[in-house]
Amino acid sequence: MRLVLSGLDADEGGRSAEASSLYERALQVDPTNPYAWLALARQEVFEGDPDRGLANLDKAETLLSSDQAAAAHLAGIRAAGLRAVGQPGLAEPFMREARERAPAVWADGKLDAAELR
Repeated sequence: MRLVLSGLDADEGGRSAEASSLYERALQVDPTNPYAWLALARQEVFEGDPDRGLANLDKAETLLSSDQAAAAHLAGIRAAGLRAVGQPGLAEPFMREARERAPAVWADGKLDAAELR
């Protein structure tokens, strides 16, 4: 988790490459770390490669399937990724779910690294 938290710090500071490296290193240490997958998915969907982000989100979702606290972020990141790949119709129900579960976080339709903590 220390690597994920350091990655979020780098992400918040605008150091995307460093953040990606830290998330990926966290996954090398523990490929079952759902929060590393979630952080990497968030970064890729919002700042890089949304297709890859959605694939990584699938991994996070599998590992977090029983974590209700993460459900809003899973839905919101999926919505943003689907919009980014040109599927806004599929995205809308996920964004509605994210906003219902965490209205203060998802009101703007985006999840910043600081909000993922």
